[in-house]
Amino acid sequence: MPRLLQLVHGYPPDQGAGTEQYARRLADGLRARGWEVHTLAVAPAPGAAPYAITESPGLTRVVNNAPYAGLRRGASDPAIDRVVTGLARRLRPDVVHVQHLTSLSTTFRVDAPVVWTLHDAWAWCAAGGLLLRDASPSADKQPCAGPGAACVACASGWARDTPALTRALGVAGRVGRHVDPARLQALWHHLPGRVRARITDGTAPALTPAQLGRRDRAIRAFAARCARIVSPSRWLAEAAVAQGFPAPAIVPHGVDPVTARHPDAARGPFLFLGTLAWHKGPHLVRAAWRAAGVDVPLRVHGPPGPDAAYVAGLPNDGPLDAARVPDHLARARALVLGSLWPENAPLVILEARAAGCPVVAPDIGGIRELVTPGIDGWLYPPGDEAALAECLRTAAVTTLPVSRPPRFSDHLDRVVAVYAGAGAAPPVP
Repeated sequence: MPRLLQLVHGYPPDQGAGTEQYARRLADGLRARGWEVHTLAVAPAPGAAPYAITESPGLTRVVNNAPYAGLRRGASDPAIDRVVTGLARRLRPDVVHVQHLTSLSTTFRVDAPVVWTLHDAWAWCAAGGLLLRDASPSADKQPCAGPGAACVACASGWARDTPALTRALGVAGRVGRHVDPARLQALWHHLPGRVRARITDGTAPALTPAQLGRRDRAIRAFAARCARIVSPSRWLAEAAVAQGFPAPAIVPHGVDPVTARHPDAARGPFLFLGTLAWHKGPHLVRAAWRAAGVDVPLRVHGPPGPDAAYVAGLPNDGPLDAARVPDHLARARALVLGSLWPENAPLVILEARAAGCPVVAPDIGGIRELVTPGIDGWLYPPGDEAALAECLRTAAVTTLPVSRPPRFSDHLDRVVAVYAGAGAAPPVP
């Protein structure tokens, strides 16, 4: 039985963004094919001891309440390295698949071949892979052309390990000796956004060029140790090569159709699904929807992002459980994306196409590889409120055929082939 150890910065149901959902689908799909899969995921848990471990079948969670510490430690964390090494010795995987290393470490060493999937530009963008020029909350943030002289100020603005947040985590640690950390985490997320913003307000210490230099060298050294690098989009693969990384194998995502288009979808709402963070553009979607003046409601669903003040100013119909997403897409007039950063290959677009739901999205990053205008939906210049409003007017009165995406089983075939090419055990028949 082939064995896989998977590393990712979060895992459902506690974290449910695209990369995390993909990691779970990959694990489930490979298990169905006879693989033994174990996942190591980060679990933020204020009140729990740093690097505390929780185990469940097929899943190890490690606590890391300092998501920005990697910027200051050069993307290396010896404590995380020890966790990875210990798991690898215990599980003896045939291949280690890294989905994302935010809050993890690039300096772990294992005997098995390592495959790394690029889900964003994190490898060469210290501001979380956002590729936004100046990620501070008050800045006029715009897509960035790539690494340069502004990186230190940009990453410093993005890092939110403020003294106030450090003090709050210290209080949580003391309270966590007497209260279940999971309950503390739930209580934190139930606080109004403006309250959370006041608790964590302040300015984090500025990063230094030396810190970002160590981070860059560590990530490039990790890439050199990988047996194979994978990208779901041609756009991100070409960007990686332009930044001096080995050429990734292009393995597009796939989604199996799980529901039929609802007959009342033509009267359904516009749907925004995504993290409520500036770079995802929910504020742009709301403004364009108001400007469009159409008689179609807008529903905004997503988990709150790290900027509590920004989240507090947005409408939110609540995050959707992954199992409910296909049905909502099947009933929606259109899925609307407002992304201001270069998205790689958003799974939600493929999920929309699988449900027959048209997509209104910015023409940026890898999105243009997933949406054929006039068939799957409409593309508009990123950040252009007027153009997005015009797309919404068109979407309100237009029906499109919407092409089906590649099946997930085909995607799994290609992933297993990558594993084999990297030197992993052959697949189970």
